[in-house]
Amino acid sequence: MPRKENGFGKTNSFEFKAFKDLGRIDKGKGEGAAGLYPSNRRYGSSVNRSVIEKWNLDSDWTKWRKGYEYYNRAAWYQLETYDALSQEYEQSRINSVLYQGTPNEVNVEFTGYKFATKSADSNNHYVIKRTCTSEPELGVITEVKNDPLLYKNNKANREIWCKGSPGADSRLLLRMVGERLTDGETEASLTYVLDDEEKPALYMGKSFQDLTNIKVIIPVDTIVLNKGVSIDNYANLVGQVVYIPNFYVEKPIEDIESINWIDGIDYFGLELQDTNKGASVSVLDAQSEALPPSLYDIKSLPELFSSDECTYLINGTYIYQKDIYQRFFGRQYLTADVVKERIESASYSVMPFTILGVAIVQGNLEMTAVPAITTVELYAPLGNNGTLIFTDYSFTKSKLGEEEKPWLYIDTDVDPWMDEVFSSRNPLQPATLYSCSCPNYSHAMLSSPQQTEDDGERKVNRQRRYPLPTVLGQGDFNALGKNQAAGKIESWESREHRMSYKICKHAIAAMFIERKQVIEPSQYPTVEARISFDEKLKKEMDEVGAKFESSYKRGGITTLEIIFALAQGLNLDDVELAYVILNSNF
Repeated sequence: MPRKENGFGKTNSFEFKAFKDLGRIDKGKGEGAAGLYPSNRRYGSSVNRSVIEKWNLDSDWTKWRKGYEYYNRAAWYQLETYDALSQEYEQSRINSVLYQGTPNEVNVEFTGYKFATKSADSNNHYVIKRTCTSEPELGVITEVKNDPLLYKNNKANREIWCKGSPGADSRLLLRMVGERLTDGETEASLTYVLDDEEKPALYMGKSFQDLTNIKVIIPVDTIVLNKGVSIDNYANLVGQVVYIPNFYVEKPIEDIESINWIDGIDYFGLELQDTNKGASVSVLDAQSEALPPSLYDIKSLPELFSSDECTYLINGTYIYQKDIYQRFFGRQYLTADVVKERIESASYSVMPFTILGVAIVQGNLEMTAVPAITTVELYAPLGNNGTLIFTDYSFTKSKLGEEEKPWLYIDTDVDPWMDEVFSSRNPLQPATLYSCSCPNYSHAMLSSPQQTEDDGERKVNRQRRYPLPTVLGQGDFNALGKNQAAGKIESWESREHRMSYKICKHAIAAMFIERKQVIEPSQYPTVEARISFDEKLKKEMDEVGAKFESSYKRGGITTLEIIFALAQGLNLDDVELAYVILNSNF
């Protein structure tokens, strides 16, 4: 019971404060960041930008200018590996595979650069260059529908529809949504693949509610131990990695063990159960590499044992968002039955998984996977007259200079409704890609494992230490994959951004380093914005030395940044990207 003030608390608690306690009243609150702010700043409120403010924010010119300065100031260094044989440092290279497990794999090589920064806990951002070392036969574009008067709907949707002749590996295009494709001169992002009737040839579904369950069964007498390996207790396999070399499975619909179609207002879906017998399987030592097995060339991990008599079972429920596909069906309402009639085959991937449980049952070794969100893709017949759709804001054109040591000039100001695109008639190939781990490129935030930076002088925001989904983050369906990695990554990337030509100052600097000159964009910010930008740029360049010093000190704190950049270079979808991040030991 309160005793002061006769037990009723302070008698002046409801009085107005004196003017002297209110602070200065002759001065306003001050100018904040650009934008129109709501008067009621409650949780979930957002800032509305004016047309000019949004123009300044979206301008690629500032990225280009910063990247050019980083290149001139040599504010970078190449990722190198020490060669004990030659006793010299050489450029680090990682060999991997695009669309691993499919019949049409594409070999790629990764190299990279490191840039000092203050916006990451490790004080580093990484740019990873992906170069294809094999040439799939995807086909040749023969017709570009870019007349704005004839194709008004396409222009309204910001899409360029193209026809072409398919190549021997054209079916791989169904796996390449979001990929950058090039004919050697023109480059753009693939957003849809349509069949002969201009209906979607691909439907992408994700696990819903119950996660996908996978069980692997191996007869014990078929296990072949690797040389020098002995297993006294199979329970010790928990935490190791199971790899099924042919983990990509594509089957005609009628050959899948059980499919139950379901329908809803916003989604259609299916319940899938399937069994595959006689598969090869390997159990690998997951502790030997710092990179997660789904990202690194899986075949390079040390093998504990293998078998050619594996049986694995998969079951799960998958949903498909109708909004993505409805517009291609016009007035016909999209239902599960409509899709069912068009689908010819389905595919799923049994990704390399971590062992959750092990048991010996009737002479069989049974290994259960850690449940995870996975995808099931449905395919309609592509035919010989399919359509590829590219976003009109993703086009670039490149041309080799005529100097003695020529530069490659890259023009990002390409309007496919006015300019000639895909006119070389060269076969389509996956483009050389520069991916970066910075938020500006990825529209994602990675976790920061430490609380302080710069010798304990600066505290890191808690949201960086443990990033969680936010109000302005991805929608429910898009976030199904990445939400399983909440706490390690948070993304606000929209489908529009993913299908654009993604660049940042670090990626542009990396291109300049390799004699690829990005032509100065014409989308200049306003004069006021440029004056403010010049001041910030000067300050940023003056701090380059201090950034490098701190980046060397903290460069080994985490490998998550470089893993994230590598994963983007492999064009992984949300589910696969989350799997990589979640299973990274950093």
